[in-house]
Amino acid sequence: MFKMTKGDLAKKSDSQLAALFQEATKGLAVAKSDLAIVQSLLAMISAERAGRRPTR
Repeated sequence: MFKMTKGDLAKKSDSQLAALFQEATKGLAVAKSDLAIVQSLLAMISAERAGRRPTR
């Protein structure tokens, strides 16, 4: 089970976020009962990573 907040994610490095995203994706296949939690975490990670990209 993953329990993260936006603040927790903001403290992670880009490589840590990528690894966490990968782990959460793997968890999706295993823990179908926690589908909403994992999907929420994936969305939060994606938003955090997108916010770090430089704007042009």
